[in-house]
Amino acid sequence: MNRFDIFAEKFNFKRAVIIYLIAAILTGILSAGFLAYTFRDKITFVYKYHRINEKANDNKIGFENLEPELINLANSSSDIVDILILNRQNQILFSAKNSNLSKNGILDLAEISGKKSHFLADQKNSNVYFRLMKGDKLKFSMAMLGIENEVEQEYADYYFYEKNYNVKKVYLLSYITDKLSGDKVYFISDIRPIVNGEFYVKIVAVLAILFFMLYWVLLAFWVYAQALKSKLNSAMWGIITLFTNLAGLFVFLIYRQGHQTCYKCGALQNKSNLYCTFCGTRLGFVCKKCNTIVSEKDNYCKNCGSVLKGERKQNE
Repeated sequence: MNRFDIFAEKFNFKRAVIIYLIAAILTGILSAGFLAYTFRDKITFVYKYHRINEKANDNKIGFENLEPELINLANSSSDIVDILILNRQNQILFSAKNSNLSKNGILDLAEISGKKSHFLADQKNSNVYFRLMKGDKLKFSMAMLGIENEVEQEYADYYFYEKNYNVKKVYLLSYITDKLSGDKVYFISDIRPIVNGEFYVKIVAVLAILFFMLYWVLLAFWVYAQALKSKLNSAMWGIITLFTNLAGLFVFLIYRQGHQTCYKCGALQNKSNLYCTFCGTRLGFVCKKCNTIVSEKDNYCKNCGSVLKGERKQNE
């Protein structure tokens, strides 16, 4: 027996699993708490944004009734440039921050250069472009790492070849509409990712991957050790479980369930074996009348009903 097999036989899996679970739970709690604290302002914004979207989608509530909440949302995040309510004619009815975007009293957006892109421009302010985004993507970008670099690169890819090309200020634009009145709410944001936020998320992701890999290897190692104790091809079962994980575990357990185990040496034996093929220990008994394999605890043969010699009768 090589050193690895000796180590596998002596390894305390129960203690290892307990230590693993405690470490994984503590790491998960600390990581979640750290990320929640780091991104607390972003998470608060997402929660408020989601609540306003739910209320706005309720046709019973007009946009004018949401103005206090829109102001609260706008002031809760420095990423928000402004939140505007516009009518059918794109006239600005309300501005949560009274930004420069609302000074003209109208925000008339149109596609840039007639292109079918996600970028829009204000007819009266050529220095600012808007990247149209769906609400869910906006919420994700606000909550996590932001997509500022992605949007700027996308803008450059669309317009770098044009004459007099210059870099514009690009804002993110999400909207909701009132189907009855035609009014719109524009959420205009300037994504400012958390400093080192992406690095923190990657560290937590690496920790999660490490714990998952440790679980994966530990499971394969447990199957290897169990196969070794059962005198099976431990390397084969370990490799199968390493590549298939739970599927390999279930196959191993089903295979082991279909056999009997020698109580003396632990070797896995066919249920028809009367003696262990590894140590010679007697594993079962035979009815002398019909040669059916029976248990030493049986009083009668299950095949012919004969009284088994040396055993107590069932009704005694």
